[in-house]
Amino acid sequence: LAINCATLAENLLESELFGYAPGAFTGSKQGGKPGLFELAENGTVFLDEIAELSIYLQAKLLRFLQEFTFRRIGGTQEINVNVRIVCATHKNLDEMIVTGEFRDDLFYRLNVLSLNLPPLRERAEDIPALLNRFATNAAEQVNIPKPDFTNQAIQLLQSVPWPGNIRELQNVIFKTLALVDKTVIDHTDICFTSKNQGLTKDKKHNNEII
Repeated sequence: LAINCATLAENLLESELFGYAPGAFTGSKQGGKPGLFELAENGTVFLDEIAELSIYLQAKLLRFLQEFTFRRIGGTQEINVNVRIVCATHKNLDEMIVTGEFRDDLFYRLNVLSLNLPPLRERAEDIPALLNRFATNAAEQVNIPKPDFTNQAIQLLQSVPWPGNIRELQNVIFKTLALVDKTVIDHTDICFTSKNQGLTKDKKHNNEII
């Protein structure tokens, strides 16, 4: 089960994660509601944009990670669950710890296995494989035969900094196949957005998964 921590206000996110007891607040369901941690018993909870958690929720999550027990909002019963926690963020948590925006004890509790996903501009060698995958999917969606891409087209795609990373590349490939009626796509056929035309590789967009 997954949730984006940046999309909900603190009180709503708390109820989504931990659930609430019957009558916990006005408008709550009569029988209460289980949270993601309960629903994911023996499974995995993915917390996207973990850096957006408030300090209050960071403290509550830390206690949960230490004991794997919690109480629903407004509840008195301790609930024990067995879940795996996977988190992701595009922010630098080390810097946020220094500024007091992220708890260091929570960071070390989460940071058991850390996977760093470099920005696309730093792994241009992956673009041909990604291009093949995205072109196959796009061709199926617009119901056309999958076109080939010339070496010049591939080299052009590898030279772009891609501030939007893989999603931006996917968008450009889909747009190109939807608008260009050719069996062979050359560098002059690539349909860039105005945002990434003429850009150079000078911006840093990191993506870290914990």
